[in-house]
Amino acid sequence: MNTSVLESLATASRERLIEMSVAAIERKMADPLLDYADRARLTQAVKDHAEAGGNRVLGAAKVAAYSWFNRLTALRYMDAMGISGDYGVVTPAEGSGTGVPECMQRARGDDFDRRIGEDAQARAAQLLFHNQDLDAYVLLLREYFAAWHQVMPGVFPEADDWTNLVPPTDLLSAGESVRADIVAAIGPNESGRMDVEVIGWLYQFYIAARKREINESKDKIDKNTLAPVTQLFTPHWVVRYLVENTLGMQWLRAHPDSALREKFEYLVTPAEGQEDQGLVIADPEDFRVIDPACGSGHMLTYAFDVLWDMYAEAGYPTRWIARLILEKNLHGADVDGRAAQLASFALTMKAVEHDARFLERIERESQRGIETLWRGPRIVHVKSVVLDELSPAEIAEASGDGVSLGVSRLIEQLLDADTYGSLIRVPEGASGLFREIARRIEVGERQQLLGGADSEEWLRAADMCEMLEDSRYTTLIANPPYLGMRKAKDPLKRFANKHYKRSSTDLCTMFIERAASLAQRRGAIGMITMHAWMFLDSYRELRPWMLSTMSIDSMAHLGTRAFDSIGGEVVQTTAFTTTNASCDADRVGVYLRLVGGRNEAEKAQLLREAARNNAHDLCFETSASTLAVIPGRPIVYWASQEMLDAFAEGTPLGEIAPAKQGLATADNERFLRQWFEVSADRSYMRARDREDAKASGARWFPFNKGGEFRKWWGNQDYVVNWEDDGREIQSLVDPKTGKQRSRPQNIDCYFRPCVSWSNVSSGEPSFRLYEASSIFSHVGQAVFSADSERLKVLSYANSRVVTTVLEAIAPGTHFEVGQVKNLPWIEPESFESAGVERLIGIFRADWDARETSWDFARPPYLRGGHSLLQDAFDDWYRRSCETAEEAQRRETENNRYWADVYGLADEVEVDVPLSRVSLTYNPRFAFAPTKGAPERSEEEYRWLHYQRSARELISWAIGVTMGRYSVDVPGLVLANQASSLDGFRARVADSRLQPDDDGIIPVTGGAFDDDASRRVKAVLRVVFGAPDLGDNIEFLTRCLAVKPGSNTAEFVPPVIPADPEQALDDYMAKSFTADHQKDYSGRPVYWSLESPKGTFRALIYLHRYTPDTVGQVLTKYAAPFVDRLKAESEAVGRERDAVMGDDRKADRERARIDKRRAEIDAQVAEVQGFIDSVLQPLAQRRIHLDLDDGVRINRLKLAYGWRSDLKDLPQPAIGAATTEVKKGITTDLKWARGEIKKNNVWWS
Repeated sequence: MNTSVLESLATASRERLIEMSVAAIERKMADPLLDYADRARLTQAVKDHAEAGGNRVLGAAKVAAYSWFNRLTALRYMDAMGISGDYGVVTPAEGSGTGVPECMQRARGDDFDRRIGEDAQARAAQLLFHNQDLDAYVLLLREYFAAWHQVMPGVFPEADDWTNLVPPTDLLSAGESVRADIVAAIGPNESGRMDVEVIGWLYQFYIAARKREINESKDKIDKNTLAPVTQLFTPHWVVRYLVENTLGMQWLRAHPDSALREKFEYLVTPAEGQEDQGLVIADPEDFRVIDPACGSGHMLTYAFDVLWDMYAEAGYPTRWIARLILEKNLHGADVDGRAAQLASFALTMKAVEHDARFLERIERESQRGIETLWRGPRIVHVKSVVLDELSPAEIAEASGDGVSLGVSRLIEQLLDADTYGSLIRVPEGASGLFREIARRIEVGERQQLLGGADSEEWLRAADMCEMLEDSRYTTLIANPPYLGMRKAKDPLKRFANKHYKRSSTDLCTMFIERAASLAQRRGAIGMITMHAWMFLDSYRELRPWMLSTMSIDSMAHLGTRAFDSIGGEVVQTTAFTTTNASCDADRVGVYLRLVGGRNEAEKAQLLREAARNNAHDLCFETSASTLAVIPGRPIVYWASQEMLDAFAEGTPLGEIAPAKQGLATADNERFLRQWFEVSADRSYMRARDREDAKASGARWFPFNKGGEFRKWWGNQDYVVNWEDDGREIQSLVDPKTGKQRSRPQNIDCYFRPCVSWSNVSSGEPSFRLYEASSIFSHVGQAVFSADSERLKVLSYANSRVVTTVLEAIAPGTHFEVGQVKNLPWIEPESFESAGVERLIGIFRADWDARETSWDFARPPYLRGGHSLLQDAFDDWYRRSCETAEEAQRRETENNRYWADVYGLADEVEVDVPLSRVSLTYNPRFAFAPTKGAPERSEEEYRWLHYQRSARELISWAIGVTMGRYSVDVPGLVLANQASSLDGFRARVADSRLQPDDDGIIPVTGGAFDDDASRRVKAVLRVVFGAPDLGDNIEFLTRCLAVKPGSNTAEFVPPVIPADPEQALDDYMAKSFTADHQKDYSGRPVYWSLESPKGTFRALIYLHRYTPDTVGQVLTKYAAPFVDRLKAESEAVGRERDAVMGDDRKADRERARIDKRRAEIDAQVAEVQGFIDSVLQPLAQRRIHLDLDDGVRINRLKLAYGWRSDLKDLPQPAIGAATTEVKKGITTDLKWARGEIKKNNVWWS
């Protein structure tokens, strides 16, 4: 099946159908001749489906669009199976050479399908006579819909359905046509058969765009967005595993010699030597199967196949089987009406696939007026219904034998049925009660209240309740929706906390709990869910309940990459089957570890292999009692005996060093900054405790926010607004509810030394030491131990023992407090801290070697007194490699030590690859090849290291020029708001190199004495000496020219540029600001005011900016630069005048000069236009910046000249010619507008 074709079809069709539906509805409603009844139906539809904001008919248009897509898809499928009618309804006749549907071609010859009534034939003929082909075709389609409505009411509407009024206008188009595209994309497979899976794929792809919109909006999920955001089509091999190990196993218990056993490729062999507790079902009519979140019906269609074989094996007549399956065995429910329609259709087509005359018999009985009681497949669209409140007396009187308590609660929950779906618990007898109420209304025994529910609404509620009644099903199979409750709105979140407390973390786990009440005792449950519930502390109440309430028979632990259609490692899943009955704690389940499979095909193959072979390496047998050894009972079925012994012998780490979550600000953009964004005199980086922090009067304090993979020391780059003991953060409340939004947790642990880790990691965890100067966060969580134990805890935490244990109890990308505190701690007999102290020292020096560390002093390659830059870089590369190798050796020793302590030496990999030594300047770590790329050579690593050093040297040189740094003193010099040269002179009395007097560095290729490249050379001259300046410029620009190797090109060392001076000019103009923005994490402190094509650029330093700065750029640089260009243009003009002669050579020379002058004149126009439209008005606005607002806001203020009384500038003043910077500003602007829209303007 070519799913890419289906994806293209669904995506394009959705957009076109919605567009056409909007136009069609607006056109109809504006038509004065529209029938009164039709207008009423259309008006009601627009009202019922209205969306907040935007086009008032858009909601109804979306409903019409997907309804027509479903029908056209269904008719194409039926055409291909030869069952839609006498002629193709949407498909052209084979070999006709035209794109016109066959039924239309026939109608033009007065040859109509037998399903088209005589009146409709006459009207169609008349319309065709008047060349109203589209109207005629829509008339025929309505006749087909009405005919098939009798058989498939869930798919095809009645004749007067409002959506029939607004058909797509391109149904017969010769060019683009959704109908034609559907015909082209959907057809028989390679074996010549239709595959009903196509229905599910189309549904997933159709809603994919809407799903992306919802996810990107970051809005909380409600009833209108729940269905699209939670849909995920289940791969067929997973469906087979679930169905074969539930439904299939129930049959095989009664029929152990059944031939079906050999057909069940995914049937897991049970553990030997224990009693089977599951239901034994001998008669296929006794099966009651439900998928409570059925989507497009994929699970149920395969269950149909299996049930068909069971009926056939039991000797049932073929003509009975399909109807028995659809009426007795299979049931589905979904909150999405689209999905319910498609599931109903898919099951009907599955019936036809097995019994070609199935629909013919249903249709014939309908035509004869025989009372067939055929209502279609038992698929229910769970949607809200408003019922009258019933008194206890009426309940007792109407229900006869009585209904259990809970009817009032049920009626209340049905108000939000479109949100709760199958999670609604239905007491026994509720369906019968509602049917009786409906009957009484119909016969007049009960008066319908004014505005109250009519009999149809009571019957609709009865149908839903009958489907969702407790303990009704022998078998439950599901891929329930995945949605963390943190993303959900009320009433769903409130409902979850009230009725599904133990499983309320995610919607899919609530369905696990619901499955236990829907299924009969000893019934079979098969589900695929996210695997988080197996490990995370937030499910600590669910796991013990689950292990005691039901028995896990088998599990196929899939991990990542089980859904090729969504790619990547976004969703980590597990599929499992259980018996719905408590069991002995020593009862063994069979677990298949398939996490290593790289895609669906590999996982499916591994599953088939391991399912039949309990001795397979991926097969584990584990009991609930074994899992109980580990605190929190994570489902660590593959844990070795040695690991289990460690848990049994050890003490939870949390008892030795409590693990805690820290500050969650609820608005990081408001309260967090990179440390270099703000004014140094407003920051306090050495607070000893909370009292010291408060007394300092500072606003910004170090904030541990987790960060990238890095061990021992580092990731100290954020500061948080904790002024006055966090007054602003602690007072942050929701303006609507008045509830506190921020979560300043464990505040007594702020400004205390700790061992911290990143909550999220793409690989192994990494732990770091933090001194008593920072606040820790909810994602930079921490453990707090006694001073004497801290280094020991850090050493243990960074060992492979902990990595291996966490791979078991937290095999994902998140490492939560609950998991870390449950790590087993075994006190070693002796511990030497020297190795750990040395590792901390290595990693601290490495972190501080970059200027983005607040303890940066000077570039590390300036050590040694080298005069040649190449020697300095060589020495730095050598030292970096030696340091990395020492760290590798010490980390390996640390791993070996703790592996011996825990008796895991044979299980833990103690050797540390050099590429995993997380030092910034370790070339093998910093420049490790991407997955699948070839290994780099020693020479390539060396040159990549050189390149980074070259870029950092230039950045430092610009900092020296701006006064941020000095060649004479270490660390920061000018880093306060509106810093001046007086401040520099106060810090550096006798400087060998004075900063730029105005803090503005033009980047114009040498047009000014203080041009950027000249300033860089001046720094090199002072640091390395004048004699070798030429050689150093050559080597520097050679380093800048490094290009890494790739899969298609080997690495080639760079050569000296033909013109090193020009190469340096080019780097400063084209690459410096982009590299600076990247190195400063999107929060640069040097900004480039630049004309649209970059002819004029000038760097300014945020911390030296004043409202006069832009005016100085204009008067001292931009305007004189234009004058220079004009003078150059005039000189070129004089050069042209001097060309003599009329020959070709003279003509060519004049043409060359004309081209050059035109280029200069274009530059004049560009820069002058920039001055007139941007720089001049910006200078006049005298924009004030506040460093507390951070780079995002301040850069936008200056880029667009933000003033509340004036419009924004027509184009940004900053980064207009640098793609990466321009993208960053565009992203920031989109974010800021979003904050303004949310009325969350916190900046000055």
